[in-house]
Amino acid sequence: MRLIIFAIYLGIGAMLHALFVGATFDWSSAWTIGWLLGWPIMIFISFWAALIGIAVAIGIVVCLWMWLESIAEWRERRRKKKA
Repeated sequence: MRLIIFAIYLGIGAMLHALFVGATFDWSSAWTIGWLLGWPIMIFISFWAALIGIAVAIGIVVCLWMWLESIAEWRERRRKKKA
């Protein structure tokens, strides 16, 4: 029973390794061992990295939007001064 549970654990690690790193196992690489044996930690790290990446992307979009709004307001004030 313990061997089956360990095989399932390694299987989940192998599937996640294939998803994030690639299907080829490089046994001299720490990433392979890390994904196979430490996949719960790697999932935690990947989740937070993705969350931070999404937050940065949203921040960039918001900054661009605010910049475009400020340019539009500046142009509107400039038109009112000329008229």
